[in-house]
Amino acid sequence: MKVIRLNSEQQKLVESNLTVVPWAIRETLQVNSHVCGLEYDDLYQEGCIWLCRAALSYDSSRSQFSTYAKTVVRNGLISHYRQVSRYQKHISRLPVEEQGETAAGSVPQNDPDEFLRYLSDTETSELLKSRLPDYHGVARLGIEALELKVKGMTVTEIARLYGVPPSHVGAWISRSVKKLQKDRKFLSAIL
Repeated sequence: MKVIRLNSEQQKLVESNLTVVPWAIRETLQVNSHVCGLEYDDLYQEGCIWLCRAALSYDSSRSQFSTYAKTVVRNGLISHYRQVSRYQKHISRLPVEEQGETAAGSVPQNDPDEFLRYLSDTETSELLKSRLPDYHGVARLGIEALELKVKGMTVTEIARLYGVPPSHVGAWISRSVKKLQKDRKFLSAIL
């Protein structure tokens, strides 16, 4: 992903127009808390990226920034929504049992617990809690689910707690494990 660097004037434009993002989400999209990438927090983050892109490409001689930003953010969110929707078509929905196995029991799923095997339950729980504020959306849900698994809950129990299918909890955990494996603060605490 390309790093976006804003100068101080562009930062002020973004900061003073943050309300454009929730407006674009509310007016343009249907938030779907059951689809990875279409939860409100994920859409908000994506909208903020597009708001920064709008600040980078803004030409004050053509229009007001808020008008321009609304168009850029709206179009960016529509593109993101379409991309996530296309991706979702290729995901097979397998019911997942408590131990991360499919309901049929024939195809084992990746075991996210392997990632945590070197840590004690208490250390793991405290470490996950300490990283939680830096994550949002699906990754945050995954960290919460990992913490509950460490405390002894099964995927099925966690799914019931959140009111979602167990496969969603598995996807959350998978996303958070991938992010934690690249998280320097997290890795430095376990090494």
